Amino acid sequence: SSGINAEYGGVIDEIVQSWGVHECWLYCIDFLEKIDSLYQFRVKWSIPTRRKPIPTATATVFFTIDTSKPEAEVTYVLEAQRLIHTPGKSVFREKWLKDIITTKTMMMDDVTF
Repeated sequence: SSGINAEYGGVIDEIVQSWGVHECWLYCIDFLEKIDSLYQFRVKWSIPTRRKPIPTATATVFFTIDTSKPEAEVTYVLEAQRLIHTPGKSVFREKWLKDIITTKTMMMDDVTF
Protein backbone atom coordinates (compact mmCIF):
# COMPACT_ATOMS: atom_id res chain seq x y z
CA SER A 1 0.00 0.00 0.00
CA SER A 2 2.93 2.38 0.53
CA GLY A 3 3.85 2.01 -3.17
CA ILE A 4 0.27 2.80 -4.16
CA ASN A 5 0.25 5.84 -1.89
CA ALA A 6 3.55 7.06 -3.34
CA GLU A 7 2.48 6.54 -6.95
CA TYR A 8 -1.14 7.74 -6.92
CA GLY A 9 -1.01 9.83 -3.76
CA GLY A 10 1.39 12.15 -5.61
CA VAL A 11 -1.18 12.61 -8.38
CA ILE A 12 -3.82 13.57 -5.82
CA ASP A 13 -1.39 15.88 -4.02
CA GLU A 14 -0.72 17.73 -7.30
CA ILE A 15 -4.46 18.17 -7.87
CA VAL A 16 -5.08 19.39 -4.31
CA GLN A 17 -2.18 21.86 -4.52
CA SER A 18 -3.57 23.24 -7.79
CA TRP A 19 -6.78 24.24 -5.97
CA GLY A 20 -5.02 27.18 -4.32
CA VAL A 21 -6.67 26.65 -0.93
CA HIS A 22 -5.50 29.11 1.77
CA GLU A 23 -2.38 28.02 3.64
CA CYS A 24 -4.25 27.86 6.98
CA TRP A 25 -5.77 24.58 5.75
CA LEU A 26 -3.77 21.41 6.30
CA TYR A 27 -4.56 18.07 4.69
CA CYS A 28 -3.45 14.48 4.73
CA ILE A 29 -3.91 11.88 1.99
CA ASP A 30 -4.76 8.30 2.96
CA PHE A 31 -5.07 5.29 0.67
CA LEU A 32 -8.36 3.52 1.48
CA GLU A 33 -8.70 0.54 -0.86
CA LYS A 34 -8.29 -0.91 -4.33
CA ILE A 35 -11.30 -2.53 -5.99
CA ASP A 36 -10.42 -3.99 -9.39
CA SER A 37 -8.96 -1.01 -11.31
CA LEU A 38 -10.28 1.61 -8.86
CA TYR A 39 -7.98 3.13 -6.25
CA GLN A 40 -9.73 5.06 -3.50
CA PHE A 41 -8.16 7.77 -1.37
CA ARG A 42 -9.34 10.11 1.38
CA VAL A 43 -8.07 13.67 1.76
CA LYS A 44 -8.86 15.04 5.22
CA TRP A 45 -8.83 18.81 5.65
CA SER A 46 -8.65 20.86 8.83
CA ILE A 47 -7.59 24.24 10.19
CA PRO A 48 -5.46 23.59 13.27
CA THR A 49 -4.60 26.60 15.42
CA ARG A 50 -2.21 27.16 18.31
CA ARG A 51 -5.06 27.03 20.79
CA LYS A 52 -6.65 24.02 19.09
CA PRO A 53 -3.91 22.00 17.39
CA ILE A 54 -6.35 19.09 17.10
CA PRO A 55 -9.38 20.51 15.27
CA THR A 56 -12.90 19.68 16.45
CA ALA A 57 -14.11 19.09 12.89
CA THR A 58 -12.57 18.00 9.59
CA ALA A 59 -13.79 18.02 5.98
CA THR A 60 -13.14 15.03 3.73
CA VAL A 61 -12.80 14.76 -0.04
CA PHE A 62 -12.87 11.21 -1.46
CA PHE A 63 -10.81 10.57 -4.60
CA THR A 64 -11.12 7.67 -7.04
CA ILE A 65 -8.47 6.86 -9.63
CA ASP A 66 -9.74 4.55 -12.38
CA THR A 67 -6.82 2.80 -14.07
CA SER A 68 -8.91 0.64 -16.44
CA LYS A 69 -8.30 3.00 -19.38
CA PRO A 70 -4.93 3.86 -20.98
CA GLU A 71 -5.10 7.30 -19.32
CA ALA A 72 -6.15 7.04 -15.66
CA GLU A 73 -9.29 9.02 -14.74
CA VAL A 74 -9.47 10.93 -11.48
CA THR A 75 -12.75 11.98 -9.86
CA TYR A 76 -13.63 13.29 -6.40
CA VAL A 77 -16.66 13.64 -4.17
CA LEU A 78 -17.04 15.83 -1.11
CA GLU A 79 -18.14 14.28 2.15
CA ALA A 80 -21.93 13.92 2.47
CA GLN A 81 -22.44 14.87 -1.20
CA ARG A 82 -23.21 12.86 -4.31
CA LEU A 83 -21.98 15.14 -7.07
CA ILE A 84 -18.92 13.66 -8.77
CA HIS A 85 -16.30 16.24 -9.74
CA THR A 86 -13.52 15.87 -12.31
CA PRO A 87 -10.29 17.86 -11.82
CA GLY A 88 -9.87 20.33 -14.66
CA LYS A 89 -13.63 20.35 -15.39
CA SER A 90 -14.93 21.34 -11.96
CA VAL A 91 -13.58 24.42 -10.21
CA PHE A 92 -12.87 23.55 -6.58
CA ARG A 93 -14.17 26.05 -4.03
CA GLU A 94 -12.64 26.46 -0.58
CA LYS A 95 -16.14 27.41 0.61
CA TRP A 96 -17.18 23.75 0.23
CA LEU A 97 -14.67 22.75 2.93
CA LYS A 98 -15.79 25.63 5.17
CA ASP A 99 -19.44 24.64 4.76
CA ILE A 100 -18.75 21.02 5.80
CA ILE A 101 -16.83 22.13 8.91
CA THR A 102 -19.45 24.76 9.82
CA THR A 103 -22.24 22.17 9.55
CA LYS A 104 -20.33 19.68 11.71
CA THR A 105 -19.49 22.32 14.31
CA MET A 106 -23.15 23.41 14.51
CA MET A 107 -24.23 19.79 14.92
CA MET A 108 -21.66 19.25 17.69
CA ASP A 109 -22.94 22.34 19.49
CA ASP A 110 -26.45 20.86 19.41
CA VAL A 111 -25.39 17.50 20.87
CA THR A 112 -24.86 17.27 24.61
CA PHE A 113 -22.94 14.42 26.16
